[in-house]
Amino acid sequence: MPVVIEPQDEFRTLDEAAIHEALADTNPDNPIAKEVARLISGYTANFAEHCERLGYIPRDILTLSPSSPIEAVAVKLTGDAIRAELSAS
Repeated sequence: MPVVIEPQDEFRTLDEAAIHEALADTNPDNPIAKEVARLISGYTANFAEHCERLGYIPRDILTLSPSSPIEAVAVKLTGDAIRAELSAS
């Protein structure tokens, strides 16, 4: 069963510029980048489980409605990665 994936409270008010800046940071301990990675991991796991239940990969990859900039960035990156993987197969 899919798990509700939400950002931790301290990351909800970040703007997209701060998120992209954190993703460009080479520090592996950047807390913002780690939070984006955690969200992507959760979204990806939920999508894989959804595909497993359906028995196929649906055309609409992610139907999430982000409620914060960090969720929007993570949803976009997750969708981009899934689409890239599907086009490579």
